[in-house]
Amino acid sequence: MFLISAKKNINSLDSSNAIYLDRKQILCLGVFVQVVKGQAIMPEDAEHNAGMRFAIHICGCLESHAHICRGLESMGLVLHHAPTASAARPMLAKYLYDLVLIHFDTAGPDTLEICSSVRRSNPNAIVMVLMDRPRIAVEKQLFKCGVSDVVAGLQCDDTVLIERIKARLSTARSRRSRADVVRLNGTTVDFARREVWRKGTIHRLPGILADLLRYFVDNADHAVSRRELQRSSIWADSICTPADEGGNTFDVNVGKLRKIIEADPSHPEIIKSVRGVGWKLESGLLERGE
Repeated sequence: MFLISAKKNINSLDSSNAIYLDRKQILCLGVFVQVVKGQAIMPEDAEHNAGMRFAIHICGCLESHAHICRGLESMGLVLHHAPTASAARPMLAKYLYDLVLIHFDTAGPDTLEICSSVRRSNPNAIVMVLMDRPRIAVEKQLFKCGVSDVVAGLQCDDTVLIERIKARLSTARSRRSRADVVRLNGTTVDFARREVWRKGTIHRLPGILADLLRYFVDNADHAVSRRELQRSSIWADSICTPADEGGNTFDVNVGKLRKIIEADPSHPEIIKSVRGVGWKLESGLLERGE
């Protein structure tokens, strides 16, 4: 196995089997990230890329992938490549992609499972399946799995396909609220993708923690009590033991949230404790928009 990189000063990895390419060569291969043991590693300056859009291309043909790369680069998309369905699975589990392109000839029967999995974990993703020829029965199944679009035959022409993707992304972006991305004391939160960028590392933000953080953001400078959280829509369908009866559901979840967004969870600066009440997020640390 070889590590393909644009940098020669890799300290944390064994560079004895590394291949160094310039930017033009990388673009030709369609390699935008380092891939080690099937896991996509984000660039070291990932914290500066928050708000960027990411795509994954599941395709066994490098020539076809290179054509797609050149088209998507102009849209500001960071493209990950998976040559097989097996290689794609850990990448799809790690990242929430804005665009998922799947070649049916590469993924085969696994296409349906992959599409269903993506749709369950990432409802906002654009999922497109490419086919060399129309397959009506399969296409019906794909749409039932939540696929956004199926492109077959001559419609897969590179120029037409890129324009089609542009239109899809433009529509999706226009629907996305700028409030989906906020910055908190150097930490960037993308609520749409449920991701947190901090110190060059990307962290997943599980559903209930994303809802909890959104509640604090929407109620900045307000001391939020445990009773208020219990009555909020976050725990509307849950049975929680009140704090005055020994329940610590909210304390546990606030603790989990701090571990993700705070530089030092033991000395929180974003979500501070308010003695005798609960917690408060300071608006002075909050910056909205992409």
